[in-house]
Amino acid sequence: MLETFKKGILTGLGLIVVTAEELEKKVNQLVEKGKLSTEEGESIVREFMQKSEDQQKDFQDWILNTIKSGRERLDLAGKEELHDQEARISSLEDRVSTLESLQMKESKKDSP
Repeated sequence: MLETFKKGILTGLGLIVVTAEELEKKVNQLVEKGKLSTEEGESIVREFMQKSEDQQKDFQDWILNTIKSGRERLDLAGKEELHDQEARISSLEDRVSTLESLQMKESKKDSP
């Protein structure tokens, strides 16, 4: 499923790049024909790129929020929660090991 998201995002980015290149070509043609000034052409391309970046960021935020919401609905643990659980398990393993070691020492003392 993540691969599908990646492919969709990359396809979208590819379309933006191709569209930006095509827009730039068209704007350059209009500048060469004298229908737009160089400054107007640069402004159009810059505005398009800014809007594309804004839309890309909005889309990424939407994807992240959708994934986060889905994770919460499924009650899946996040990275921090997993890290905390790993730390607790490690601490418990250390305590069990210490108790086992003490128990072995005690049983050796008790045996003749």
